[in-house]
Amino acid sequence: MMESLQTWFSWPTLPFSILLSGVFVYWLIVILGALDVDLFDFDIDLDPGLDGHESMLDWGLVGLRWLNLGDVPLMVWMSVFGLASWFSSTMLDKGLTDPSVQDCVISILRSGGIGLVAAKLLTQPLKGKLKLVEPNPVESMIGRTCVITSSQATPEFGQARCESDGAPLMLNVRSMDEPIAKGETAEIVDYSQDQHLYYVRMAKG
Repeated sequence: MMESLQTWFSWPTLPFSILLSGVFVYWLIVILGALDVDLFDFDIDLDPGLDGHESMLDWGLVGLRWLNLGDVPLMVWMSVFGLASWFSSTMLDKGLTDPSVQDCVISILRSGGIGLVAAKLLTQPLKGKLKLVEPNPVESMIGRTCVITSSQATPEFGQARCESDGAPLMLNVRSMDEPIAKGETAEIVDYSQDQHLYYVRMAKG
């Protein structure tokens, strides 16, 4: 066992062992409920060349999308990549003793390449199926109506209830102009990301 650990945490397997250890710790913390599963998730805005001038960055994003990054949760993808790269390195480099820098670079590139291919193939069936859809995104809230539930909604204070597909949403709101009395219907016209506030005005009609 000690011999295996020494091999796993020696070059050229060391980078993949560190990556796999980090992935393991992440999933352990998620299971214990201390982190959200989508904490490190991200979305790739892939619209290359919209202005008629394609760049290397555009093509780089195409490459990431081809690997399913952005269509599969990042940590799921990293888990597959890390495990495949680590397994490749442990199997193909187990007889490598006292490797030179060149040997390590070649081995890391080879195992990393195998990991990329494995991540592409193994995550392909999951593409788009594990994306977490944010309920009631801000964009969908603009233009909707809500009912003021506080004594009134003013530029300094206010709360409102907005109906949704599930439970009603309780929102912190601010009036854009004159105060809006309790029970009145207001229209959501803007949102402050910094203050997490919805701005409303008296609904027409």
